[in-house]
Order: sequence, then C-alpha cells, then structure tokens
Amino acid sequence: MSDAATQALIDECHRQFENCRDTAVSFTIWLRVMRWARLFCLVAPVVFGALATWQVLTGFPVWAAVFTLLATVIPPAYRASRFDREIEDYQSLAGEFTNLRDRFRQAALISSKKSFGEFETDTKPLFARLEKARGRTLTPPEWCFKLARRKIEVGDYVHDYDEKLPKRVS
Repeated sequence: MSDAATQALIDECHRQFENCRDTAVSFTIWLRVMRWARLFCLVAPVVFGALATWQVLTGFPVWAAVFTLLATVIPPAYRASRFDREIEDYQSLAGEFTNLRDRFRQAALISSKKSFGEFETDTKPLFARLEKARGRTLTPPEWCFKLARRKIEVGDYVHDYDEKLPKRVS
C-alpha cells in the first residue's frame, strides 16, 4: 500500500485517540459526580431521620415532617433510579475508552512503523472494540464534556515524559 494510505490510517488513529480521550475524561468527571450523589443518597436519609427526631424540632413540627419525608422518600427513589447500575456502566465504559485511547496512540506511534498490512491488521480489532463501546450510548451532561475539554487543553492529561520530549513538527 502507499504512504498515503498509511498516513490516512495514522491520522485516523490520532483522531480516535482524541475521541477516546475526550470521552473517557467526560465519563470520569460525570462518574465522580454520580459517586458523590450516591453517597448523598445513602447518607442523607440517616441524617434527615436523625433531624426529624431531634428534640430541638419539637417546636417546629413542619421541619420535623419535612425531614421525615426526605428520610423516607430518598431511599426508594434512589433504588428506583437504578443509579448503581448507571455508575457501573460509566465505570466500565470510562475504562474501555481510556484503554482504547492508549491503544490508538500506540498504533499511531508504533504499529504505523510496520508494513501497511500489519499496521491495518493491528488497528482492525481496535476499531471493532470502539464500535462495540459506542454501541452503548451513555450521555453525561454537556458541562462534563466542556470541563473535560478545558482540563485537556490546559494539560492536565499530558504525561510528564511527553513534556520532556522535543516538540515534533507535524
């Protein structure tokens, strides 16, 4: 095959590296929020239950009623939301996109040095995995993607080793 085909596949590997990186970081940011929300849903009923029975509130029956309501509504609402399953899904796909990010980077930097046939053979399973990962559409809020892009652009996800390398001309 030609150098043009090799370069096209290298370019595509770089694009998919970026896509996987951005997706993984977005999922990780949303996963952090979801974990904090889960913690709140597990701890809040205990706190609200304690507040509802607190003797100080005997003069404020409305507050005691509100805290009782919150203590009893949060647990079934949490279970009904299937929140734990969603956290598992995001964990799994954040890991898969992180792994694919690294594999596409390695393909572009290492496998691209092989013959085009070997390079293409190395990348086909990566594209198949990517298709499978994209088959499960998870959609974190838009602000997660924007925050992820900002973190990436300021260099939060640049390896120290890469910082030491001389800049390459593309």
